[in-house]
Amino acid sequence: MISLGEIRAGLDGSWLLLRNRPEGMAFFDQSIQGFWRSFFVIVLLLPAFLVSALAEKQFYFSENMFHPDSFPNGAYWTAQFVGLGLDWIAFPILLALLAKPIGISHRYVSFIVARNWTSLLASIPYLIIYLAFLLGIISPGISVLLSFSCLLAILWYRFLVARIALQATISLAIGVVVLDIVLTLVIAQLAGHLWGV
Repeated sequence: MISLGEIRAGLDGSWLLLRNRPEGMAFFDQSIQGFWRSFFVIVLLLPAFLVSALAEKQFYFSENMFHPDSFPNGAYWTAQFVGLGLDWIAFPILLALLAKPIGISHRYVSFIVARNWTSLLASIPYLIIYLAFLLGIISPGISVLLSFSCLLAILWYRFLVARIALQATISLAIGVVVLDIVLTLVIAQLAGHLWGV
């Protein structure tokens, strides 16, 4: 499992990258072992994932899209966890296949390590928004607006990470981010079909 020291270093490095400071990369273990260990960050993302899934479910109720008594809980949670797992590994696999053709093989490991660790920091704003929604502090409409604003900020963050970790041109960094977000949207759509949305 990931140690507290690794978590602190990962968050420190992620914060520096958010501030567009390349020295943040030094906080990540960019070895092959560090590459595989970075995938365990998904365990740390589970609280934000669960809160997000609960908020999505509550949103369906608040918009009268489903009645609580007839909601397909089993199918919903199965689809959510399948979607999470696929989303976590699909992009690294696809990018591994593309790394040589687009000329990023030498920076691939460093980028995936940074991407995985920065996902933890990127999840915090969503966790706050969805908790506020579930606690009735903000309305569904406000939560959607804040989530969209967060998405724009996270896209910029993803761009900075790609630019720094890959030492890439602006166009290549944009392409990598677009590929990542499109893949996430496709997987989310497929997960929705699994439980009937």
